[in-house]
Amino acid sequence: MNHKTTVIFDMDGVIFDSETMYMNELMAFYKKYDIDLLLDEYKQVICVDNRKFRDIVYDWWNEKTSREEFNDLLTKYYASLKRDYQAILNPYIFSLLDYLKLHNYKIALASSSSQQLIHYALTTSKLEDYFDLITSGNQFKQSKPNPEIYLYTIEQLHVSKEETVIIEDSFWGIQAGNNAQIDVIALKDKKFGMDQSHAQFIVDQLIDIIDYLETKK
Repeated sequence: MNHKTTVIFDMDGVIFDSETMYMNELMAFYKKYDIDLLLDEYKQVICVDNRKFRDIVYDWWNEKTSREEFNDLLTKYYASLKRDYQAILNPYIFSLLDYLKLHNYKIALASSSSQQLIHYALTTSKLEDYFDLITSGNQFKQSKPNPEIYLYTIEQLHVSKEETVIIEDSFWGIQAGNNAQIDVIALKDKKFGMDQSHAQFIVDQLIDIIDYLETKK
């Protein structure tokens, strides 16, 4: 049994119930231009970094404009949105983070989102100070399932794979953890039908992770 000292969180779908918000935003954008975006199409962009996201969403645009014009339209659209991350916080996140702090765990965030988005989401929700390290997908050449983001995170924290656990929800995020050879806990997905079968452990709620960690002391 490996003693766990370090917990790495994914952000979207774990700390925040944000995937539904992102999906609705993107569907509304395409609807303005008479394009109906399907749920199965949206699933393609869950847990990808911004560069890959822009590639995929331009494919759905059907070349209505040049890529440069499309990127400008989408950027302006996102800039106009007023997102309330506090409203979509996982209800158990503070309880779990307080437990981790009390028991001296190292806490990190490793998200495919941009640094700007991560900073905004965490600061407006009063979460940023909980984390010893925050890493963004923009820092790396490849997104999850490439394990680089997780390998970099444990290197920066000076911890081993064996003493670390990752909390994920998406198929690609879980694969990234597996590729890094780090144990993965999946927060059960109840909306998108994601394959979480490759996680070492699945929990219904974030608070259930405390029970898991108690067995690893």
